[in-house]
Amino acid sequence: MASTGGHGTHRQAGGRRGPGPAVYRRRRLMVTILALLVIAVLVAGGMALAGMLGRDADGGAVGSSTSPASAGPATGDPAPTPSPAPTSTASRATPSATASPSATPSATASSTATARPSSDTCDSAAVTVAAETDKQSYGPAENPVLSLVVRNGGSAPCTVNVGTSQMEFVLTSADERVFSSTDCQQASQDLERTIEPGGEERATFEWSRDRSVPGCTLVDEVPGAGSYTLTTRLGARSSTPVEFELQ
Repeated sequence: MASTGGHGTHRQAGGRRGPGPAVYRRRRLMVTILALLVIAVLVAGGMALAGMLGRDADGGAVGSSTSPASAGPATGDPAPTPSPAPTSTASRATPSATASPSATPSATASSTATARPSSDTCDSAAVTVAAETDKQSYGPAENPVLSLVVRNGGSAPCTVNVGTSQMEFVLTSADERVFSSTDCQQASQDLERTIEPGGEERATFEWSRDRSVPGCTLVDEVPGAGSYTLTTRLGARSSTPVEFELQ
């Protein structure tokens, strides 16, 4: 019985023997293959990354080279002027900017528009004052009706002070001052009126054929028959003198 047990023990020890040389060769082959695969993957990844970086660099180079080309034609077109790129390109490309046909007319139009009043702004120089009489000759019993006319010859409405504080009717005979509507004026007032283009405002005054002096001192002398001249004033504006006759 004892020898039998010892023999069984010897068989178990023989069953635990390590792997043979063929197994080790297969394992080393597998390890080598795996290492080669890992190296291949790393090489492929490195090549792919290098390719991507190369494409980005090429894209940047293409963008920088095409930007001036696209900005060059825009220099001749006034529309993209606010763009910084065309502006810098135009400063470098002097012949292109000089050859542009729209550069000089544009500047000329701008300076001309600046010199002229805006169509929405009143041109005070276009507001004129005229003197008129209702007749050329008056009989002994007729009082002349004198008119001060303010006209707007501009292209925009003008607001003008046409009150008695601004107006004056002056009558002269030869070099003699005969009458002024402001000599005996008791009170004056401002009156602003908006005159449309081509429109006018009119103030009339009936002269009772008397004389006046500044301060409204009484004058007994009455104007006689002869030729008289009417000049009307509105502020700093004066009319062209108009002549009429008293019989």
